[in-house]
Amino acid sequence: MVVNRRKLDKKVLRILTIILGLLILFLGIYFFFIPRFRIHDFEKTIEIPYASTFAAKAPTVCYGTIFNCENITGREEGNVDTSKLGSYTVTYTFSYKNKEMKEEQEVVVKDIEKPVIEITGEEPINYCGNKKSYGYTIVATDNYDGDITAKVETEVKQEKIIFKVEDSSGNKTVVEKQAQLKDDEKPVLTLQGDSNVFVPLNGIYEEAGITAMDNCDGDISGNVSIEGNVDSTKAGEYVLKYKVSDSNNNESVVERYVYVYQNSEYPSLDGKNVYLTFDDGPGKDTARLLDILKKYNVKATFFVTNQNINKGYDDVIKRMYDEGHTIALHSNTHVYAQIYTSMDAYFNDLYAIQDKVKSITGYAPMIIRFPGGSSNTISRNYDNGTRIMSKLTKAVQAKGFRYFDWNVDSNDAGTAKSAGAVSANVINALGNNNTYVVLQHDIKSYSVDAVETIIQFGLSHGYTFQALKMDSPRVEHRVNN
Repeated sequence: MVVNRRKLDKKVLRILTIILGLLILFLGIYFFFIPRFRIHDFEKTIEIPYASTFAAKAPTVCYGTIFNCENITGREEGNVDTSKLGSYTVTYTFSYKNKEMKEEQEVVVKDIEKPVIEITGEEPINYCGNKKSYGYTIVATDNYDGDITAKVETEVKQEKIIFKVEDSSGNKTVVEKQAQLKDDEKPVLTLQGDSNVFVPLNGIYEEAGITAMDNCDGDISGNVSIEGNVDSTKAGEYVLKYKVSDSNNNESVVERYVYVYQNSEYPSLDGKNVYLTFDDGPGKDTARLLDILKKYNVKATFFVTNQNINKGYDDVIKRMYDEGHTIALHSNTHVYAQIYTSMDAYFNDLYAIQDKVKSITGYAPMIIRFPGGSSNTISRNYDNGTRIMSKLTKAVQAKGFRYFDWNVDSNDAGTAKSAGAVSANVINALGNNNTYVVLQHDIKSYSVDAVETIIQFGLSHGYTFQALKMDSPRVEHRVNN
């Protein structure tokens, strides 16, 4: 039996057409006429910035046919923490009578903000031959990572410096600045230990070392050369000079002063010896004081200054010298706030008064008395915590000076305001010891008035009056700073 193929194909096509039509009819009825949940404008996945405020994006839902659909408000479930990166699920539930529909939405919290690079400094920025840039400060911050300055990368390219940084989320920032090849900065030398070192005679000097840092070359401490040496078998001042140059021949130099000092034991003299010493002069009463000393053939010690109250008394200093008294050094200015700020400040003041005395007498005194004495604590107010008196008492010895304090205070700069009170303070302090160094001030008239009584008492009680010499017995206070 032969089948007509053409007729068969038409029959199959007709059947398929009928089926397709029925399917379309059914779908049309379903979509247009059968009530159901209908959803619009819904994103299954959304992204929101880190640390932002999350606002739910619920879908638009209604229940009914396409011709009549009642809007439904759903309820939201799920927590989104925008302070933490990650994915969160939010579920929306819609109910209509006994029917219910759920839709899930993925909320992705992402860090999408670029880091911020802040650069301060003059432009163009300088860079070295080794491409290292300098002369600016840079700070890189990120909304999520915080300070990421350490992650900044720099690249010198065609007279520009390119700064790059990337945060942990892959956000990148690039900043370009104009640049120039330049290196005129000297290396920075930093002494380890103190810049003033004190070594007792025959002691051991130990080099503390030094560091050298260069803006281009980095750590060049190994290139530092040292000039000078210390001979601890000889008292004196030694200077060590440290030098270093960078790759662009910028040189830096610093110095360390080493003082080798000797605490010699000066023998006590036989008998009872009184050393009259006068600070802060000369003044208007000093010539009269010299007359009294000459009358009794007594030699004294004058610790002179160059304050305004002493101006015009150069002839008196010359007379002191000519008549055999010891001219010693006290201070040029006697201003604590100046002389105790540093070692250099003190010695500049000391050498100034020494030069003045030498210009008058031709003699450069080496005996000194610290303003306030070696035990003074007022220096703490001005030395920035360096304990300057502990250093000065050794440094002056290393330079060949001798300093003297006192063990008898007339108190003429304190409560003793009359000749009787001054002389009583001195006489009452005398006893059977061998050495008495008396502190007075020849700028105090009543103190000068007391001198003759002190001398008369001393001579009548077996005391010998002396002027201080470099080998006089030691009279020194305990250093308190």
